[in-house]
Amino acid sequence: MRVVFTLATFLGAALLFLVQPIVARMALPVLGGSPAVWNTCMVFFQAFLLAGYAYAHLLERWKPRVQSAVHVAVLVAGVLFLPMHLSARFGPSPHGAPVLWLLGTLAASIGFPFFALAATGPLVQRWFHLSGHPEGRDPYSLYAVGNLGSLLALLAYPLVVEPSLGLSAPCSSWFPPRMDCLSQKVLFSAGYVVFAVLMAASAALVWKRAPATQQLDETATPSAAVPWRSRLLWVLLAFVPSSALLAVTQYLSTDLAVVPLLWVLPLAVYLTTFILAFSRRSWLPPASWSAGLAFAAVGVVASFWVFFRPYPWVLFVLHPLTLFFLGMVCHGRLAALRPAPRRLTEYYLWIALGGALGGAFNALAAPLLFNSIAEYPIVLLAACLCRPGALRRPRVLDFALPAALALVATGMPLVVSHGQIESTGGVLAVQVGIPCALAVLIMGRPLRFALAIGVLLIVARAQTRLSGDVLYAKRDFFGVHRVMRVGGPVYRGVDADGRPTSFDLSLHVLYDGATRHGAQSLDPRLRGKPTSYYHRSGPVGQLFSALEGSDRFDRIAVVGLGAGTLAAYAPAGGQITFYEIDPEIARIAGDERFFTYLRECHAHVEVKTGDGRLELARVPDGHYGLIVLDAFSSDATPVHLMTREAVELYFRKLRPDGLLLAHLTNQHLDLEPVFHAIARALKLHGLATIDDVVLEEQLIEGKNRSSWLVLARSRDALGALALSSEWWQVPVESSGPPHRRFLWTDDYASVLPLLRIW
Repeated sequence: MRVVFTLATFLGAALLFLVQPIVARMALPVLGGSPAVWNTCMVFFQAFLLAGYAYAHLLERWKPRVQSAVHVAVLVAGVLFLPMHLSARFGPSPHGAPVLWLLGTLAASIGFPFFALAATGPLVQRWFHLSGHPEGRDPYSLYAVGNLGSLLALLAYPLVVEPSLGLSAPCSSWFPPRMDCLSQKVLFSAGYVVFAVLMAASAALVWKRAPATQQLDETATPSAAVPWRSRLLWVLLAFVPSSALLAVTQYLSTDLAVVPLLWVLPLAVYLTTFILAFSRRSWLPPASWSAGLAFAAVGVVASFWVFFRPYPWVLFVLHPLTLFFLGMVCHGRLAALRPAPRRLTEYYLWIALGGALGGAFNALAAPLLFNSIAEYPIVLLAACLCRPGALRRPRVLDFALPAALALVATGMPLVVSHGQIESTGGVLAVQVGIPCALAVLIMGRPLRFALAIGVLLIVARAQTRLSGDVLYAKRDFFGVHRVMRVGGPVYRGVDADGRPTSFDLSLHVLYDGATRHGAQSLDPRLRGKPTSYYHRSGPVGQLFSALEGSDRFDRIAVVGLGAGTLAAYAPAGGQITFYEIDPEIARIAGDERFFTYLRECHAHVEVKTGDGRLELARVPDGHYGLIVLDAFSSDATPVHLMTREAVELYFRKLRPDGLLLAHLTNQHLDLEPVFHAIARALKLHGLATIDDVVLEEQLIEGKNRSSWLVLARSRDALGALALSSEWWQVPVESSGPPHRRFLWTDDYASVLPLLRIW
């Protein structure tokens, strides 16, 4: 009997969390690979989990036989929605609300099967309690089993499922299953059918024992009423880890790439804390988890202070570790506060409500309330307040110590300057190390420590803002955008004829998070010149110079607008079309207070708002002479724009001698091997280069280091550029097929082989 209930719980939870990365992968290309796609999907999952728990709680009021019959009917109805697909015929409107579109599409596509799966955990635990089995007196152990199933499914997805199976089956029929039809969708569908059979077996056991279980239920001693204070505490202790989960995921995705691996890692950590907290064995005393959270919180504050753009090892280690200790503190307290089994479904309902509220805060409220990812430091502070002993009536000393710490932290830069400390290590030791060490000393006082963390977060943010004046800041579904005025000192030197001259080094710079997306000089003599990654001495300028006079540049397409710098290269009388998925970027680039590249362009300029790949699919074949992919310099790399299928599409839209130019500058990912593999697979010819700032003049004009790659159908199409010693040939010749790790397709993409760890 226990085996049936255990297997049903395990498989149901595994499917519940296996479907999440599959569906999010399906939605990514439609929404441009934004990190917000996963967070919005998580809001949907949490909302339907709440609906499933509410259904289980209401179903509990009926007799066990009725419960089992109704739920089996619901599971059978879920089969009608398989295999899963995105049911929307059209993508979101460029000027609409992508969050609402995605939530509605997910509800219509996978909502019902997910709802049926979501209700399984509380129902099976309740049925197990009513079964009369000796271990059914404490059915909460099945909660740990369910979370273990979820964890294993999550880990299996990026490590086994995604590398081995595509999203879609190569044939139209998935039942009966055949090996040539195996895919991620088919795997989920087959698993759902097996799960429905296990649930039918569980329902049969309940049906068979219905008279006895009903009598057991009716004669059970009524449990004490749950006070509202306890219910609110359940909600809070579920809210904080849920919000922290999405905050850490957003932080990782924004600084690396929007791929399932970076969704799964935080969620796996989150589920592990549930497993450990609700297991029968006590792994460590609560004080140990509380101390771990305190040390981790100080580490996160220090990382915010030191690494404005953190290294991958910091992202992969520190933030998941913080999420782990945070989850152990909150979920450990939740497990200690669990009520008698009679209140089991109500208990899970309040936990689901807290989780849904946490997700809604991050995905729906935060983009409207903040111009940065401020929810992460906020939830970190809330987690410190959830440590045992923190929520008590404050005293004067509780505020005095954090206030003193604030004075110390704000005074450290003066100590650095007056002490003439010049080494980076010395500056960090004084400016960051001393305040953080003082915070650690009071970690035994939870309320004072939480207030100290709040103080340090504020000081760290104030001292690590991008240097310059913020002219404009806006956060939307696609990211955090800022226009800043940086630089400012006047450069005084001599011109080529030896005459004294001066330049205003001020720039207007467009930032997406911490990544530059274009800049323009404020000096009148430099204002019209392309700068940053697009300097005329760099790869873009070299390409246009090598093919000067060619009619291939009469029609140019650019995927990714940025500040619109590439408009400076469009020839007079030609046409340049920018494809930009983010309407906010289009507004910023067109605002002449910040950038004038679009206004001063000599060609006809058109800006189309929407996903570049989807918009290009509507263009007649052979329309463009040059397509520029300029969407990869952001750390949230849109993977769907650099798959084999995407490159095939680009070349269909290019004339026979057309060129594909890709901007590959990226801090954390080495993207060149992906294009090498695609070029080899499609028998394309190409060149690649890495360009650096080598002259003082280039520095004055705001040039940035950049990496570029150009592909063509033939070597002749590359013209004089193929003879340049600054470019090297893309290795299209090979004795075998391209390596699977690097050949990205719409069904397969893994960033692990491309990651720059240090």
